Amino acid sequence: MDIAIPPVNPRGRPEDVRIDESNDPVVTVEPGNGIHAAPAYHARGVPGAPDRIQLRAGVLDKLRQVTASLPAGVDLLVWDGLRPLRTQAEIVESFRASLPEEGREQVVERYLAPPPRSEAEFRAQPPPHSTGGAVDLTLCDTDGEPLDLGAGFDEFDDVSWLRYYEENPGNGGLLFRDRRRILYWAMIEAGFSPYPWEFWHYEWSTPVAQAYHGHPVAEYGPAVPWER
Repeated sequence: MDIAIPPVNPRGRPEDVRIDESNDPVVTVEPGNGIHAAPAYHARGVPGAPDRIQLRAGVLDKLRQVTASLPAGVDLLVWDGLRPLRTQAEIVESFRASLPEEGREQVVERYLAPPPRSEAEFRAQPPPHSTGGAVDLTLCDTDGEPLDLGAGFDEFDDVSWLRYYEENPGNGGLLFRDRRRILYWAMIEAGFSPYPWEFWHYEWSTPVAQAYHGHPVAEYGPAVPWER
């Protein structure tokens, strides 16, 4: 892949996007047709993390478009999709506890969406993974074995940044750069929005995704219950 991943420059702000819920159903990601599932948080024993991956039906349809555009022998491996608020809170608190106090909250907000403080906030600005429109994924072979893209899932470090290997291609980084380009362009051409700090995170029709594209309305609001 010869086309560089450009900087992520959203055309709007998520808080300015109105949610007009489409009621697109939540479906389970079943392996097949170039898509593999490996629920990462369940495997790590995160409380409340489901043993299956669910997404909005429209997102799964989009992923099928992505797999059709990938090179021969390359599939998609989905790590995470719809996430209960309890699981979101556990992930955030675990990460927060691993950080030094200075600058902690800025780092947490870069990589993770803190749970909403109220139901009203949850309805207006739901964490992307609570909508079913956000997906964490990578490239894999046809047996579902992940390809190395230069960082592990939830490796919250510079190497996970979407464009890290565009700017640091040395020491074997050209392979990682090219693999990230394959994933990026396949997802972008299917209509997804990227996230600058995580090469594996993409969204479709969430407030964040619509802000990226400059659209005023999102189709996906909360798809999990409100809970403190």
